Amino acid sequence: MVAGPLFAAATEKVTEAAVQAALVRDTKAEAGFLLKCSYSLWPNSKMNHPRNKKLSDAEVSAAVRAWRTIPAPECWPEAGCVLCGAAAVGFYGKSDVVLAESIAYRNSTPRGHSGVALCWPCVCSFHAIPFGSQLSGGPSTVVHTWDERLAAHATRRQVQRNGLLITAGAKPSSPQPEVAALAALRGYEHRVAAGVELLVFTNNNQDQVLTSHAVDQPLAEWLRTTTRLPARRTGFACLLRACRTDKGSGAQNLAWRVFHRSDSLPGVLASHLVARTEACGLPAPESPAVAELTGSYLHEVMHMEEKDLTEIRGTAQRIAALFKSDDTGGKLTGFHALFRAGRGADLRSWLQRHGVEWVLTRPEDGAPLITERGFELLFSPSQDGNAWFFRQYLLTSVLAELHRRGWQPKDAKSIVEDFDPDAIDPADTDALEEGITL
Repeated sequence: MVAGPLFAAATEKVTEAAVQAALVRDTKAEAGFLLKCSYSLWPNSKMNHPRNKKLSDAEVSAAVRAWRTIPAPECWPEAGCVLCGAAAVGFYGKSDVVLAESIAYRNSTPRGHSGVALCWPCVCSFHAIPFGSQLSGGPSTVVHTWDERLAAHATRRQVQRNGLLITAGAKPSSPQPEVAALAALRGYEHRVAAGVELLVFTNNNQDQVLTSHAVDQPLAEWLRTTTRLPARRTGFACLLRACRTDKGSGAQNLAWRVFHRSDSLPGVLASHLVARTEACGLPAPESPAVAELTGSYLHEVMHMEEKDLTEIRGTAQRIAALFKSDDTGGKLTGFHALFRAGRGADLRSWLQRHGVEWVLTRPEDGAPLITERGFELLFSPSQDGNAWFFRQYLLTSVLAELHRRGWQPKDAKSIVEDFDPDAIDPADTDALEEGITL
């Protein structure tokens, strides 16, 4: 929040940027990026009115400055601001305010009415939208949260990045909105107190729209701690590698999943770890880090009880003990296959079969390979259950335990590919390093 001389300086900077953009007149010019954006922010305004091409620079400047100047007090309506209740300075419509979320409303005010009553600070906040938004030349994106400190952090980052862009007028190579939001979370030093929304909007005259993609508070905080807690760094590097495709970096695809398919992350981690294990010929060195990251996600984001996760880890330790030094890699490959989609019944049969062997040959007290609670967690038929997630966690936990035990098949490859969490794709470096303090 700004007030007094600081508010006056900020509004003057916003006005000056609008004047300079309006004087370009051509959205295709090198310095025409902000002018192009203005059509999606304030269509038919003094900044981009068609007749500007016929006016002198002085006339365009005067018109834009008049548009960005507070009305005289004697012109103020006897109404309160619809947003904050302060004294309104006028009624404002589409050329100043993003009004509606659907083209069905035509994003306009009722016939015969000038618009919504707003005070001057609220009007100036709408005018300052491009400084705090990620601009594309089309739809713009705002990171919104009710955590005021996080909102200030995210806005400050965006204002700093947009300052040069708006001054220079050239279109930057901007990351996807989801990537920018992920970077803001990972660079935040304090606990996240509320969820985060990506508001993507356009206010032009053809296809105005407002869409929202949300991340709940637990997931937002988990994403932040993947940097702040050193123990999760290797696991997060693995997650970036797991999300990478030929068409997009790990950071891009991870950010998309975070906002659109967050429940897919445990499966992505498990699948990547299996692929790495099969490529190595034995449990991959990063297995414990991946299992720890998966467990933290299930507990902190999905609110699974720690006692249930402990039950799965105990089962994993006993399963790992079934693997002997003279086993071949085929035994581990066959175990991986039990976790493919639709193979739940096969995994259950495998556990029951080996459960008999376990009781006959392993514990003196006759403790089972898997308890009744363990079976319930892994194979609950309830639609509201988390059986699939528990099975993914069991898989990563078994691989982690095998690595801790130093198990390897007798036909393991003589050369094992090392995993270095610092040697990641250059496109993902910022996503991994964001917020790390030395």
